[in-house]
Amino acid sequence: MPVRTPMPWFLPVLLLALGLIASAIALAAPAKSGAGIRFTHTAPHAASVAWAGDFNAWSQSANPLEKDATGVWSLTLALPAGTHAYKFVVDGQWLADPENNVTVGEFGNSVVTIGADGGLITAAATSNTAYSPKILMGGRVIVLHQATLNPSYSRYELTRPEMDIDLGFDIRVSDVMSSHFLLNINPRDEDVQDYRSRLNFKRGSILLTQPALRVLAFDSENIEAWDGPIALVGDVGQFRRPYGFQRTGFLANTSRFGVRTDLLYTDNFRVGGTEYPGFDLNRGTGRQFVFEADADARTISQMLTERSGSGYALTRGQISKVQSTDIGDDDRSFGYGDGDEDMFAMRLRRDVGAFRLGIMGRTDRGFHLGQLSLAQPTSDSTLTQWRGQTANEWFGVGADAQWTISPSARLHGALLSGARRMTLLNGSTRTEWKATSIAATTVAATPGASASADGTHFTIDRSWRLALGGAWALAEGDIALRADVEHHRHRYPAWIQPPASLPGEANADHPRFENVDYQRGTSLGDDLDNSMTEWRLGWDRNWRYYLGRPVKTSVEIVWTAFEYDARTAWEYQLWFPTGNFWLESGQHTVSIDRLTLLGQSDVVALKPSIEIPLRRANDMRLELKGNYSGVNLGTLPKYAETLVQFGFDYSKPLRIQTDWRWAKYDVPALGLSRGYVSQFTEAVYRFASGIEVSLGFGVDPHVLDRDLNEYARIGRERFLNERNANGFTAERDWLSLAPQLSAAEKRLQNEKRIQLEAIVRF
Repeated sequence: MPVRTPMPWFLPVLLLALGLIASAIALAAPAKSGAGIRFTHTAPHAASVAWAGDFNAWSQSANPLEKDATGVWSLTLALPAGTHAYKFVVDGQWLADPENNVTVGEFGNSVVTIGADGGLITAAATSNTAYSPKILMGGRVIVLHQATLNPSYSRYELTRPEMDIDLGFDIRVSDVMSSHFLLNINPRDEDVQDYRSRLNFKRGSILLTQPALRVLAFDSENIEAWDGPIALVGDVGQFRRPYGFQRTGFLANTSRFGVRTDLLYTDNFRVGGTEYPGFDLNRGTGRQFVFEADADARTISQMLTERSGSGYALTRGQISKVQSTDIGDDDRSFGYGDGDEDMFAMRLRRDVGAFRLGIMGRTDRGFHLGQLSLAQPTSDSTLTQWRGQTANEWFGVGADAQWTISPSARLHGALLSGARRMTLLNGSTRTEWKATSIAATTVAATPGASASADGTHFTIDRSWRLALGGAWALAEGDIALRADVEHHRHRYPAWIQPPASLPGEANADHPRFENVDYQRGTSLGDDLDNSMTEWRLGWDRNWRYYLGRPVKTSVEIVWTAFEYDARTAWEYQLWFPTGNFWLESGQHTVSIDRLTLLGQSDVVALKPSIEIPLRRANDMRLELKGNYSGVNLGTLPKYAETLVQFGFDYSKPLRIQTDWRWAKYDVPALGLSRGYVSQFTEAVYRFASGIEVSLGFGVDPHVLDRDLNEYARIGRERFLNERNANGFTAERDWLSLAPQLSAAEKRLQNEKRIQLEAIVRF
């Protein structure tokens, strides 16, 4: 039985968009006419219309307009070269020119710029609605229908259609204040029927500007990454997105005494950010967590002991803990919660001749909420124990420098240091204990005096990053060379898991709450020291002079060397967020090409590409990209990926394009040794500028990135990630990755999908 999707709200919005486009085309904007500029204004019922501006000292009578039989008033005015602000005076009322989308100033005056030849100079639009000369409206309507082949029934089944509508506003409140906000309609995201969907706030900002100060207050807006050898802010996640998505805060920039200062504060305002998962693992109470006294006994009983005379004593220099940690919104990101997190960052920069010098710092607070019970011996038979609610903090500080040797040569470097610590919050205690029984494998003790431990913190990771590099351009910019080296070093406690299991832990009915990562262990005094060094060499070449067309080639070689302490747990590899807070904690997953290389001491990646414009007449282009990763250049890669893109204009409105991917795995340890091929082909028909419809087959590599609100080439990666071929799976259990990878790649290769997509931009 056919299913019809109701769209009562979609058609009016689409008609509104088309109407705005049509009205914009129909407007008779100011234009050169003879020896002057012709202005028009439609007002059939007006008694008088005059042109007033800085040219005539804003006189309401010096330059009247004449009315024709259709009610259109017009005037041709000879204006000198330069920029002129003006308004119409209609029956005594001051109005901006609705047919001119360039305005300026506190009062929204219309603006024209006259060139030396007396003609108009085109300027960027600042408004496009007659309702207010200070508002620029725009938006996008996306309608996506997909039908996927169900092999069990040998038929194509229609998935739920998606309609995504953005409505954006840029508003100039005054000369010093402007704002931007975006509203969105998407019934599928809301999981409601189409007619029940709402116009939701998606993101927005307010910008205040002064000659030496700029302040941006934002909600879920993307803040560009801070440039430099190391991006202390930005480059978030697998796709290196800007910072700011799902964050609220402000960014301030000021320049004084030759120093540029950047201040950034954000808060994620996560719902549930004040809940601290506890240790109530033996009896469930829903989301009401209780800090069990039993956690104290477990902390003490798992402490290490050693022979002392005829008995046993506590091993000095050890730390024993029992800890719970939240896991965040993504149930796959076990142990990656970020609670009610806030972040503050600051950067100072100054240009001194050819040098740019800067210092920077950043602190993140309130992620990985949980409970902690931690004990440390103070003698052979006494110990101190801390317990309470915890929040994690991270601090990073450093400096960078850049030397511009010439317009075509640059050297740069940066050194940063970071520390992550766990801080006890209000109500925490510090208790002195006396051991009553010490055996080879168990310890029993009784509590003594207690005191407040609020604000006590324990450092759980110290890290350093060093980056050096340079870039050179030759042959009028047609040849570009770049070289970089970056070194990471981390030091953290070596937690030893005790052999005994928790009561009921092996029971399938054990109440393991969805937001609890229960951790326990004992650490001796010698910390783990792990490092990673990455060398990057790149070469870009434009062959336009040799081949008569801009053929572009590029080669990048990346060599990564790891040094791990043999006691390091699997999840503390430096490509995982658990062991590397610099990866924007909780928001970074290992990319597909790295999954097969986890655990290696050396990794080499070769990434060549070539872009060939085959025929200019119909924009025929061919592009090839490769990613070949292995343990060294002399052996077959463990992961090989080749992308081929080809497209051409069949006619002026119709474009045909195809995108192929071939991926080959060679990892005997995982039982992976085969290749996979996937393709996407589509025909795109462009009705007009900003209006297009496409019909495609396969998994589309270009999809809407919800974080950026723009299309990005992440479709295949997202398809594989959603089927557990991702870093979260690898971090929890690498050996289970093989069936996940194989199943996800087979699904991508065999996916038979017909896609119809319409996009209207206005």
